[in-house]
Amino acid sequence: MNSSKIIKSPAKIILLFLLFVLPTEKVFGGAWPQKKGSGYYKISFLYLSGDNIYNSDGVKIPIAQFNDFTVGAFGSFGITENLTGFLNVTLFKSTTLDSASQDAGFDTEVSGFGDIDIGVKYGLLKFDKTVISGKLLFGIPTGKGTPDGGLLTGDGEFNQAIGIEAGHSFWPVKVYLTEGILFNNRTKGFSDDFRYFIESGIKISSSLSLIVRLHGLISFNNGDPDVKGGFGIYSNNQQYLAYNAELVYKITSNWGISAYYESGTNGKNIISAPIINVGIFVTN
Repeated sequence: MNSSKIIKSPAKIILLFLLFVLPTEKVFGGAWPQKKGSGYYKISFLYLSGDNIYNSDGVKIPIAQFNDFTVGAFGSFGITENLTGFLNVTLFKSTTLDSASQDAGFDTEVSGFGDIDIGVKYGLLKFDKTVISGKLLFGIPTGKGTPDGGLLTGDGEFNQAIGIEAGHSFWPVKVYLTEGILFNNRTKGFSDDFRYFIESGIKISSSLSLIVRLHGLISFNNGDPDVKGGFGIYSNNQQYLAYNAELVYKITSNWGISAYYESGTNGKNIISAPIINVGIFVTN
């Protein structure tokens, strides 16, 4: 994996400490800033379906069948050699709860435009085959975020997140490892949360790559206890540990397809259901 030249910093010792002792978070694009003028653009289709939910005590309980279908668009662009901008848009989200349930007390079918994430990643330093970058993210509440406790297409709050990522290439072995952490400041009574991830990828052939990820979320439980959020997906005080495996196939040098399957455990206030995601991407 080729890395751009990154400005060195006197904070190198501190950042090395962060790299080796702190846990990590799932983020867009890993730790490597994109080359200036280069772009990555993707349309993805996500589906999940389940009939269990983790309650606030982390106990899995049965519910009516819950389904989520989401169409998303993601784009990232190298603004400079060290600065990458990205945009993640939920173009369409449809959530349904089996209408046979009479206990929901809210709409059992909701669809529409979802939330938008916009942010930047900045390369802080590079040493040998390791890079460290900082990330700033803003969550724009463009989806349906009310009523509290119902089916939603967004969380209804403006959040700001700051994080750090580190990546290492094992070249000439075609393997990389990247990890990161993120602190997410939330508004409108939602609790702040801490997110982490670790990801590793291997190039199996000139066209096929395998990526495996482990990522999670921990709530600080410091918000308004009366704020429930959305049912199953956008709930307040969520927690989970998830893992997935993704295959990426490049059909040509500029575009390809990807697909992953995700499951998880250790949940609170979140649907218990596997996720299937398929995408089409283009690079330049």
